This record gives sequence, structure tokens and C-alpha cells, in this order.
Amino acid sequence: MAQPICTVSALPSFRDGAAAKDDDSRTYTVPLWCTLFLLAGAMQQGFSQADLLRRMGVPREATDDPQWPVPIEKIGAVLRYVARRMRDELVGLSDRPVPLGTFSCVIQQMLRCSTLGEALSLGIRLYRLVSPGFPVRLRTVQAMAQLEARLPASRADFPFEAVSVCWVLSLARWLTNRPIPVRDAWMSSPAQDARYREKQPFFEVPGRYGCSGTGVAFDAAWLQRPLARSAESLEPFLNMALANLMRSHLSTPGAAEQVRSQLQLQGVTDRFSRTLQSVARTLGVSPRSLRRRLQLEGCSYHDLKDAMRRDLALNWVANSDVSLVEVGDRLGFADASTFHRAFKRWTGAAPGEFRRSQHGSHTADA
Repeated sequence: MAQPICTVSALPSFRDGAAAKDDDSRTYTVPLWCTLFLLAGAMQQGFSQADLLRRMGVPREATDDPQWPVPIEKIGAVLRYVARRMRDELVGLSDRPVPLGTFSCVIQQMLRCSTLGEALSLGIRLYRLVSPGFPVRLRTVQAMAQLEARLPASRADFPFEAVSVCWVLSLARWLTNRPIPVRDAWMSSPAQDARYREKQPFFEVPGRYGCSGTGVAFDAAWLQRPLARSAESLEPFLNMALANLMRSHLSTPGAAEQVRSQLQLQGVTDRFSRTLQSVARTLGVSPRSLRRRLQLEGCSYHDLKDAMRRDLALNWVANSDVSLVEVGDRLGFADASTFHRAFKRWTGAAPGEFRRSQHGSHTADA
């Protein structure tokens, strides 16, 4: 049964202003239904749901409320308790127990790598050695890095897929000490409604449903970024591993990311006709304030729309049979020559030349 979709209740909004990213006074929470996702394997192994909820401080009258906010520190304490009892760091989510201490050992090896891409590839390979059923794969398609979890149909398990992708994405953000923006998200679970386009609790952009796996995509350039953590930062991180991962995952979304998310909620044609004033009104700020915050992040509203046009153009030209004239029309260009000039500015090649160069290209799996 499809679970209710909601947002993490403590996720700071644009209206919260310049909240400090490292402000530990904030209480991060996760909706109850997401918490039960994490504990699904433990309950299948005989742990009492009532006892686990009691340990997390969830009152009895709230057990039927899927949106009830559970503090991540309490979730972390319960997960550590369950992991010790089960002697399984993945608390029954995988079909094979993962020995205690595996997470620490894997991260120690990842910290020896020079770039994020090397670290993620190594970490995924090591986890696969310990737990062959670990479903996450890393690959690069065009200019996007994809983290995807895909389980065989015989043991389809959306909670494990979503938690695995969320865990790897959050770890990537911790390793780089940067809020890596998600550009695309897809899920194996069915949508509650075909029109449903809200942000997801795990992935901060509108998701696609009913896919063959669960995953996210972000700019592949992040894979070349050097690690910002050292071995000295590992012990304090491990002491509050879940809280640290969640804080990394729930970094305050910047102005550019919130504008991008608002534009993605629109159809392609409407997306590029929407004005800055309209987006600012939706976000509850003045156009002047939004423009200033975008400038502080080194971009403009025009830059964001131009980048979205570029991403769509690259995808349609390289991966579809849509005519070049229609691609230009879809993206709102006045005529074919305007589209050709923009495409050459983005890529250094004309659209037709670029399409021919992409034939026979392949993707590299981690």
C-alpha cells in the first residue's frame, strides 16, 4: 500500500531567513511513517512496534497519525538499541545481517580517497562485499551522477531502496561538507495520485513514481570534488551518525534550489514563461529579496532558467528522436536560429552535430 507522502517537518523554509546550517539547537524530526520504514525489518524479526514507539517517546494517541514528528536523536537511540540486539547494522532491512562496526570500517577506507566519486564507488563496493543484497549503484549518464537502488522483483522493498539512497546521498553531503542539490528523483512506489508533484521526504525535488527503481541524480561535477573530512572528524561523527547524516541531508535549501524546485512544478512551457515576481510571491518573499539572495549565491533568475533549458535540451537532443525544431519550440525559443545559437553557447557544438556525436555513447557503472 502506498504510504502517505509528506515533508520532513523541521526542514527550514525560505522564510526562515539566514538560519545557520550548523545550528544544533534545532530539533530535526522525521514523520512517524518514515520512522516505521526504518524499523520495518526489526518488526518483521519480532520487535514490538508498541515498545519501539514507546522508546522514541511517541504517545499512544499519536500512533495512528502518520505525520507525527519523531526527533532524530530518539530514532538514532532506538536504531542503535535494535542493531545491538540484532547484531545487524542495517537493522533487518537487508536480507543478510551486516556485522556491527562495518559502517565505521567502510568510512575509514572512504576517507583515504581523494574525490567524492572515488569514495562513493569504494564504499558501495565494500558494502556489497559484506551484504551482496546492498542495492545502491552509482553511475554517470551524460553530465548527471545517478544513485539508484533497484531490488529484484522477488523482494521488491521500497523502504529499503529509499533508505539506502538517502543514506548514500547524506553521506556524500557529509564527506564534502556541502548541500549537494538533487536535480531529479524517481521511486518504485506508486503515486497516491497521478497529479501528485510535491517534494519528497527523502529527496527534495518533485519525484516520478512507478519506476523500476528508486534514485536521485545530481551534477556529475560533484564526483570530482575533494573530500572535506578527515580521520579526526570520524569519531565524533560516528557518535551521532544518524543525526549527523540527517542534518547533512536536511541542509537549509538555498534560494537557487527553492526557485529551481518551484519551476520544476510547472509544465515545460509554463516553466519558462513564469516570472521572478510570480516565484517570489509563491515563496512568500519580495522580488527584491529573492533577487538579492540569488546574487549572494552567485546566480540570477535568468541563469537558473537558462540552466534548466540547457539540461532539457541536452537530454532531448542526445536521448530522443524529437526533431530539433520541436525541441526549440518546447523550450520556448522564438525560432530555430535562436535555439541553435543558445545550444552552441552551451555545448560548443550545433544541435545536429551534438546529436550525431552522442550516438553509440554508453554509460559507466560503478
